[in-house]
Amino acid sequence: MSGGFGRIAARLWPDSLFGRLAIILFSGLVAAHVLSFGLIVFDHSRAADDYSIDYFVKDVTSSVAILDHVKAEERPAWLDRLARPQYRFVLGGGAEVEVREQLESGPQRVRAALRAAVGADHDLNYVYFDPPKRSQDGISLHLKDGSPFSMKFPPRKTIVSPWLPTALAVQLGILALFTWAAVKLATQPLVRLERAANRLASDLRGEPIPEDGPKEVARAATAFNAMQRRIAEQVAERIQILAAISHHLQTPITRMRLRTDFLGDTGSKEKLQGDLQEMQTLVKQGLALARGRDDAPGST
Repeated sequence: MSGGFGRIAARLWPDSLFGRLAIILFSGLVAAHVLSFGLIVFDHSRAADDYSIDYFVKDVTSSVAILDHVKAEERPAWLDRLARPQYRFVLGGGAEVEVREQLESGPQRVRAALRAAVGADHDLNYVYFDPPKRSQDGISLHLKDGSPFSMKFPPRKTIVSPWLPTALAVQLGILALFTWAAVKLATQPLVRLERAANRLASDLRGEPIPEDGPKEVARAATAFNAMQRRIAEQVAERIQILAAISHHLQTPITRMRLRTDFLGDTGSKEKLQGDLQEMQTLVKQGLALARGRDDAPGST
């Protein structure tokens, strides 16, 4: 399995340095962005939970105190006044309820705060109003006169702002743009070195590349130019040695050809003349190479 995953990763991994740097940089920026966003949301949610719990406890306590104070026949008229978008009050405890014993940390804090605020005589509990389905939950309690009283929470909905996907897309686009610019700037010197190497002529006297830009790029350009000069100097030196050897070989070869002319008509004479002709051709080629080198542009 690990081998298959490695092969898939190798296929998806870009061949170019540009693509690899872009993926690494973009992934790091996105991960840092998501992490910072998550930490901000988590911190704000904790602060909002503390504030909302405190507000919720005070609001419910006030509503219970009002219903305790008014007469039983006046209570239905107060229900709409005390209703909130997050919960509503209902007189009566329901035909059948199931007490929620296992609660998360948030509801546990709310239950403890409500019990302390309204008093233990109200018999406050978190319950399910439809025990088989457990889709409708809320709070059940009793007023001071013993009347059952309930708070029902509407089904929770995940609300996503309509501008959030657009904002995330714009942020990712900005990250991608700056990632492309950074990687382009980082790989541009390599492209310049490649073009300079391809421009080298047969005499290895290409145009030097500019030695500017960041320190690392300037050092690489300086080293490339120095390497180009050393190679050109070494090749020129070897060609000069070849030209000198070829020039000095001309006289002995000419003498040997004259001596072979005085030989009789034998097979040895023809063989020697053939060998001398080959040597003479090699000497001429060496001299032609040296002259072409001397006539090249920029030669001294």
